[in-house]
Amino acid sequence: MKNAMGLALTVGLALTGVQARAQMEAQDTAEPADLAAPQGDAAMPADGGIATSAVPEAEAAPTAGEARSGGSRMVEEVIVTAQKREEKLMSVPLSVQAFSPGALEARGVLSTTDLMKVTPGLDLGKQAGDFTSVYIRGIGSEAWLTSDPSVATYIDGVYYPFSPAVAQDLGGIERVEILKGPQGTLFGRNANGGAINVIVKEPDFNGKEITLSYTNSEGKDFMLNKARIFANLPLTTTLAANVSAYFSTDNTMWTDDSTIADHDIPPNKEASARVKLRWLPTEDIDWRLTVQGSKRDGTSTIAAPVSRTLLGNVTDLAYSQLLGGRDVVADAHRYEVHDDIPLYGDLQTFVANTTLIWNTPWFDTKLIGSDQYMSNPYNYDYDATEFPGASFHVRRHTAKVQEGEIQFLSNSGTPFSDWLTLTTGFFYFHNTQGFDPVTVTVGGLPLNNLQAAGIQLTQLDIVKTLLNQGLISNVLDLVTNNALPAYNLSNIGMVRTESWSYYLQAVVKLTDQLSLTLGERFQHERRGILESNTAITVAGIADPVVFNWTSARDASDTDDKGRALPLSDVTEGWKPKVALDYMFDDGTLLYASYQQALKAHSYNGFAFYLRPAYAPAEYMTAYEVGLKTTLFDNTTRFTTAVWRYDIDNLQTQAISLINGGALSISTAGSARSQGIEFDITSQLFPQTFDDLVLTLNGAYIDAIYTKYTNAQGHQMGTGLFIPGGQDYTGNRITRVPKYTASAALSKTWQVPGGPFEATVSGYYNDGFFYEASENPLYSQPRYALLGAHISYLYEPWKLRATIAGDNLTNKFYTAGELLLDWGANATLGPARTFSLRLDWTF
Repeated sequence: MKNAMGLALTVGLALTGVQARAQMEAQDTAEPADLAAPQGDAAMPADGGIATSAVPEAEAAPTAGEARSGGSRMVEEVIVTAQKREEKLMSVPLSVQAFSPGALEARGVLSTTDLMKVTPGLDLGKQAGDFTSVYIRGIGSEAWLTSDPSVATYIDGVYYPFSPAVAQDLGGIERVEILKGPQGTLFGRNANGGAINVIVKEPDFNGKEITLSYTNSEGKDFMLNKARIFANLPLTTTLAANVSAYFSTDNTMWTDDSTIADHDIPPNKEASARVKLRWLPTEDIDWRLTVQGSKRDGTSTIAAPVSRTLLGNVTDLAYSQLLGGRDVVADAHRYEVHDDIPLYGDLQTFVANTTLIWNTPWFDTKLIGSDQYMSNPYNYDYDATEFPGASFHVRRHTAKVQEGEIQFLSNSGTPFSDWLTLTTGFFYFHNTQGFDPVTVTVGGLPLNNLQAAGIQLTQLDIVKTLLNQGLISNVLDLVTNNALPAYNLSNIGMVRTESWSYYLQAVVKLTDQLSLTLGERFQHERRGILESNTAITVAGIADPVVFNWTSARDASDTDDKGRALPLSDVTEGWKPKVALDYMFDDGTLLYASYQQALKAHSYNGFAFYLRPAYAPAEYMTAYEVGLKTTLFDNTTRFTTAVWRYDIDNLQTQAISLINGGALSISTAGSARSQGIEFDITSQLFPQTFDDLVLTLNGAYIDAIYTKYTNAQGHQMGTGLFIPGGQDYTGNRITRVPKYTASAALSKTWQVPGGPFEATVSGYYNDGFFYEASENPLYSQPRYALLGAHISYLYEPWKLRATIAGDNLTNKFYTAGELLLDWGANATLGPARTFSLRLDWTF
């Protein structure tokens, strides 16, 4: 790893990279004033943003996240990089939501997992501890163990493909951008659903600044303490650094009666630190180096058994004496759990990345290189109860990622720059990821009940092979007859990916108001099984039997013959984009786009009884029409978009002991997502009230499987897993609510010492299914959340105090689920909590 990191840093220093030239940067990033002033003082900004009264230069540029006197943090204008260059939000012909740190804090958003509460059409869930699934407008991926997300996450310009690392604290950032719809042209690899782009603060040469934050959150059976620090340190006139770090500890959300392995549940601890250097050796060169690491320790893998299948009910009844007559589902809804194994989750990440920017008179160049190492060993209770049903023990789950990207951007000195804007680049990606090893242990499971349900053990690949070799026939008879009901399987499943792509986007200004965008991306990706083998040990047998897999199987619903496939394959393709946008005289922007997108094939190396599964590449065609404008004398910003996506081979996954022993991936034949969304930010009654701001947004998503035959899933009623033969055509895509909406009303008063701010916010989710079968055992009913925040900034001390209440109605909801043989194991959404936060800048 050290060699790889050194190579990345050396390449970063040797090659060049870019930002817009200084004069263009000053023009494009000039910070607009805050929200609208009274009509008589309004002046229409060039980009169609909300007009404001003139502000003396000395009052501009308040500390990030703080409100200038007379302004609301809810409406801070944000510059975005959705097209690889800095542009004003309202002039970008894309569907983008962007938030400054102050706007996020005013809404109570402190981590990436909270973004769904302020972004229509975004669903961000967590399951099995730290594994994150992200959907935008109905497009996402359930295949998150050894596959890649369908929504790309970028932090500080670096692509994060490892699902557990997506959940991030939002301290020390400049802004967050949510890019909706396929981003294949510029953000590229596997970004069919969109992208989350987190921009980290750059070191500043203007002065030393330190911000300390402390948060205490409390609820029933819950307490969290979190400390943050951010420091900006100019070292010389050409060298500066900043440091961002936090530490938190919480005693979990579970009741005091909850236990794991007959002991109290220990607290979770989390720590993270990031150091960023910036060096300006010449007027034209800007170099940045970032090193960051994080660690989470605790019992994040605890899950609540919120529903039970027939198998779960039978085993609960069989172990009723052990369970003490408890109703495990009723307990789960009270945040009470009891697990029989010592659960833990230990996520560690280390990322080093460098960015080199070189501005020339003819074009600008930017080079980004990164080296990532992630590790996530954990223990998981499959049945989530006290009986010895089944457990997963992941001793080693790692990802080693190297990336390199070079970008070339036209500037004012580029020929034809008065009507042509060019962005082009090359991206390289290498990843080795998987399990080495993972162990599943089953004890007390009546396997002959599975055969009675139609699952024949002798049809499993590994059993057939070993039977043919005469290795386990007697053992299998004993297991089937329940004479030996305990067995153990250990699997090594490593997947390697090497991908490269180039991209080009040209924006042609046809007239002063009409522009044409033409884009393309060519991607070549080789992905395959690096290593996959299974060792099986049955009680009473001294030595395990080890089997090395030499071929894969097609897990798509279009091929049920189980044909042998190679352990490696290549996906490549050229995908275009065409868009038109028209800027009206009043600043209204109307745009329409057509594009194709690609997500590469995938392998599941994490299987026990079956050969590794192959899922073919996803293909997507996308259409979108959008509008951005201001209304009511420039006091209201309004954006809306309508879209339709057609997808082939939508990748999905299932988890069952009888279908590979754990995770299995497959594909739906085809799917469709279409809908409409809107986003409004408005200063209400500006002639009467100062800084009374309403934000309102919502999305309607019609997302269905247009062809999904021979599908795997859990049987209606019993909940028993069926590995194929189901028809889910016409059912809704998983994890996608039909309606989502959020609203916030904020008022800022100028009181002695500084601004006093009060915000009431709400979030509505229409509910969704966690499985394509639309089995109610695996669903999240509709729910609504209500929050309130008040804060006071004492400007002489630069001290802000915030009191907040979240989920004030104490609504029970799930933040993610694993669909298992015994039922649904859920990561629960937090119950009602109250918090006090202090932020002090000096």
